[in-house]
Amino acid sequence: MLTEGHEDFAELVVSRLRTARGDYPRDEALVGLLSELEAGSGEFRELWAREPVHLPAHRTKTMTHPEVGRLHLNCDVLFLPDDDQQIVFLTADPDSATARALRHLAARPR
Repeated sequence: MLTEGHEDFAELVVSRLRTARGDYPRDEALVGLLSELEAGSGEFRELWAREPVHLPAHRTKTMTHPEVGRLHLNCDVLFLPDDDQQIVFLTADPDSATARALRHLAARPR
C-alpha cells in the first residue's frame, strides 16, 4: 500500500523523536538511533534543525491499496500519557467510497 504526503509524516516522526529525547534523555537505544539518523540522513538533519512541534490533531491520509485503489482516511491520535502510548484511529467518512472499499476488504475471505 502506498501513502502520499510522506513529507508531513516525516516531520511528525521527527517531532515525536524530539519529544522522546526530552522524555528519555538517557535512553541509550534512542540516543543511538538519533546519532545514526543524524549521520546518515540529510533529510533528518534538516527536519531536526527546524525543531518541528506537532500536537495531537486530526489529519487526513491518502493511501493507494493494490486491490481497491485510493483510500482517503481520517487519522486521529489519542495520547495516553500515563502509559506513554498512542492510539491511532484511521476512519473513513460514512457512506464514502473509502468506507465502501473498507467494507469490501473486511468482507473478503481470508
